[in-house]
Amino acid sequence: MRRRPFLRAAGALSVATLATTAGCLSRADDEPGSIEDRDYSGYDDGTVAWPEEGFDAANTGYNPDAELLESDLESTKITTDGSGIRTDLGGSGVAVVEDRVYFGTGGGNVVCYGVDGKRRWSYEADPGAGVRTAPTVTRDVVYVSSENGSYALDAEDGDELWTSDAGIRWGSSVVADGRLYALSGRDGGALDLETGELDWSAETWARGAYAVADGILYAVGSIEGGEIAAFEDGEELWSRSDVGEFYAPPAVADDVVLACTKPGELYALDRDTGETVWVYERPHYATASTTPAVAHGQVYLPPGNSDWTRCLDLESGDELWTIRTSLYLSQPTAVADGVYFGTPNEGTFAVEPDGTIRWHDEDLRLSVPISAVGERLYAVPSVGPFGSGDVYLLEN
Repeated sequence: MRRRPFLRAAGALSVATLATTAGCLSRADDEPGSIEDRDYSGYDDGTVAWPEEGFDAANTGYNPDAELLESDLESTKITTDGSGIRTDLGGSGVAVVEDRVYFGTGGGNVVCYGVDGKRRWSYEADPGAGVRTAPTVTRDVVYVSSENGSYALDAEDGDELWTSDAGIRWGSSVVADGRLYALSGRDGGALDLETGELDWSAETWARGAYAVADGILYAVGSIEGGEIAAFEDGEELWSRSDVGEFYAPPAVADDVVLACTKPGELYALDRDTGETVWVYERPHYATASTTPAVAHGQVYLPPGNSDWTRCLDLESGDELWTIRTSLYLSQPTAVADGVYFGTPNEGTFAVEPDGTIRWHDEDLRLSVPISAVGERLYAVPSVGPFGSGDVYLLEN
C-alpha cells in the first residue's frame, strides 16, 4: 500500500487538492452555468427508475424493488430513428425514469426517448468519439460525461444547463452527495451539481472509473501499472498500486470495495483501510476486467473471456456455484429474487440466488447491461460488430 497525492418482437413501434476551476465548453463568456431551481435530488424507488449505470452510486447493479420476470417476454422496440447505443467495449446501457429512457449514442449524442417510441430530445455531446457512458438522471437534471467533458441537461427538454471540461472516457460519472464525480484533466475530482464548478480534485493514477458510498470516492485505473484508491473531499484515505490494472468500475457493498483486474482477479478490499479481505482468482484463460453485481449476500462475477459465470460469497469470497453462460463482459443485473446474465452469444439467463436457472432465452442476446425497473426490462440486442444499438422494452 502507498499513500499519495440487449430477441423476440411483439410490436413495433472520476494526494493533493488543486487550486483550479472547471472551464466551460460552449459558453462564450466562460461563466459557470446553473441548473437554477431544478431539482437534482436522486431516485431511490426502483419501481419507477433505474437512474444510472450500476443502479446506484455504489455501482452494485442491484434493484431491490424489481423481481425476475417470467419467460416468454414480449418486446416493444423503443428507438426507431437510427439513434443507437454503443454496444462495443461492454457498453453502458440505459437510464430509465418513469416513462422515459436516456442513453448515449455512437454518434456522440445524449438522447431521451419515451417508452411510446417517440424521441423527446437529443443533445450533441461528443461527435468525435461517441458517448461511451450512461447518463445519471435526477428529478429534473441529466448528468453525463464524455471525452469532451461533463454536462448538465434539462431532463424534460435536453436544454444545456452547464458544461465543464472535467470529463471521463471509459466509465460513467457518478452522482452522489450533491456532486458529480468525474475526471479533471489527469486527476480525479468532484463537480458541484448546481454549477459544474470544480469542488475538489486529487492527483491519482486511479482515474478510470468510480463508485461512491457514504461520501467516499473509490477510484480505479490502469495507468502506470494500475491503482485503486479512496478519497474523501479531495484527501486520499488509502491507495494500492500492487494489485494490477483495472479497466472496469468497482462496486461497493457492506464493508468492502470489489474490483477486478485485467488478468481477472477479483479483489475485495476493506473500505476503510484498503487492506485485502479476500481475492478470487479466475482461471488463467478467463482474463478480463469486469464489474460484478452484488446482492443477496453474494457476488455475481461475469466470466470475462471464459464460459462460466461465478457466484461468490460476499463475506468470504468462496465460490458457491457456477453457470455456463458463454463469455460476456457487462455487469449482471440483480433484482430482489435473482439475477439476469445477458450474453451476446447464448442469450439471457434468469437465475435464482441459489443458482437455479428459472429460464434461458437464447434469442435475447445482449452486449450491455439490462436495466430492470419494476415489472419491466430495458435491453439492447447484440447484432453485428457493434450491435444494432436499439433499445427494447421487455415485459410479461
